[in-house]
Amino acid sequence: MAQGWRQNAWVLPVSAVILAAMIVVVPPFLTFDPSRNLAPLNENFPGLDFGLALTHVLLASAALVSLCLNVWPWLRTRHAAVHRWSGRVYVFTALPAALLTLPLVYFNNAWQADVGAAATGVAWFATTLIGYIAIRRGDQGRHRRWMLYSFAMATSFVWGVLLGQIPLFLKPALFPYVMELIRWVGPLVNLGAVKWWLDRKAQRKAQVIPFPTASRRDHLDRRAA
Repeated sequence: MAQGWRQNAWVLPVSAVILAAMIVVVPPFLTFDPSRNLAPLNENFPGLDFGLALTHVLLASAALVSLCLNVWPWLRTRHAAVHRWSGRVYVFTALPAALLTLPLVYFNNAWQADVGAAATGVAWFATTLIGYIAIRRGDQGRHRRWMLYSFAMATSFVWGVLLGQIPLFLKPALFPYVMELIRWVGPLVNLGAVKWWLDRKAQRKAQVIPFPTASRRDHLDRRAA
């Protein structure tokens, strides 16, 4: 019972942080007012730029909500059908949301974090696709590992919300460099945390020595004799 509680305890605070960051980012887009866009729109294609940003945010929001359900261990073991459906919603919203990062970077000249944003989008798409292909082939271990990597990419935006105000207190000349660095913090920290957790879990499993069954003990006794 205690072990099951520990496996599920992290879901609530992590989900709360994700939803809190979404409350900061998403509401301006729900007005469908381009003037409230978080970044200046492309002067030549403002409508297209806002449309891409709006679609990206709505798809990413659906992906994040379904992701909170999908990574919940209790839901996966007790309600497998809900886990599968939330996983499908996540995959088919995360993939286009991740791809939309690339045209957004191209059109949005004021993003100030072009390389980091594009790399995160590509990594989010790749990890999600690999995880989806793995489960289609019946490889649950590989699926869970890569979906956790996808989780790390999807939730990396939280770091941008937390640290995004720092450049406002710096000299304007430093703004693009600091924004680029901030854009890399989220993916790298999250990936490192997931990798550490996976390695720690694997080490714990390796240290568990199963108690031999009666037939196994008889076999060992005969060999010892």
